[in-house]
Amino acid sequence: MPRTITDEELRARFRQHLSWVLSRGASGARADFREIALDGVNLHGHTLDRAVFAGASLVRAELRRARLRGADISGADLRGAFLHDADLTNASLRGADLGDAELVRADLRGADLTAARLAGASLLGARLDDAVLDDIDLRDVLDLRIAQLGVARLGAGTVVPEALAAQIRQAD
Repeated sequence: MPRTITDEELRARFRQHLSWVLSRGASGARADFREIALDGVNLHGHTLDRAVFAGASLVRAELRRARLRGADISGADLRGAFLHDADLTNASLRGADLGDAELVRADLRGADLTAARLAGASLLGARLDDAVLDDIDLRDVLDLRIAQLGVARLGAGTVVPEALAAQIRQAD
């Protein structure tokens, strides 16, 4: 079960992480929010490249325009999170729960979404180039387009909505 941290500790970790990112690891410290409860946290526009959120609870978190390149968000609970225009390039979202999340125009290029839950999530305008979509059910994803799937890496365990599956078959 995720544990809580104080607002002061949260701010200190963000400062240390930003220093770590800007110095390319020479100073500061990589943020580790593994198994931390951050429900409803406002991280709008924060730079959190390569931060660790594995197993964290980020229910309804405000992550619009957040930069999470290469972040480990595996197994995190992001139900109802706001990820509009977030940069999740090369992030690991393996097994994450993104149910009802808003990933509008999110950059998921190269992200690993293996076994992630996306029921009710909106992917309107999201970039999925080279994103790994394996062992995932996409039938209840909102605003998913054939062009997005065409550039993603679909695995054998991926379930695609029938209308999009038919379009994929026609394109082959």
